[in-house]
Amino acid sequence: FQDRFALHLYSVNGKLLASVPLEREVTAMCLTDDFVVLGTTQCGLEIRELHSLRAAVPPVPMRVPVHSVSVTKEKSHILVGLEDGKLIVVGAGQPAEV
Repeated sequence: FQDRFALHLYSVNGKLLASVPLEREVTAMCLTDDFVVLGTTQCGLEIRELHSLRAAVPPVPMRVPVHSVSVTKEKSHILVGLEDGKLIVVGAGQPAEV
């Protein structure tokens, strides 16, 4: 089960830049200039550094599976659409900024 899910980052020329195994199935993804935001069926929201794919912060637990993620234009909030139809707004800055 360890290698069942993975996230791979390739250059435009097809060179593998980074790869990480994932513990959860990804159901939603959104990219910014510096981060990749992932939503999972196991009720999680993950924020990873785009170029290394390392976790930028600990996973944020949601109560139900995530169906969509989007980052606002100002990159100040993450909009998380859940399976039960709810929309969760998560502050995306440092604690002092949020």
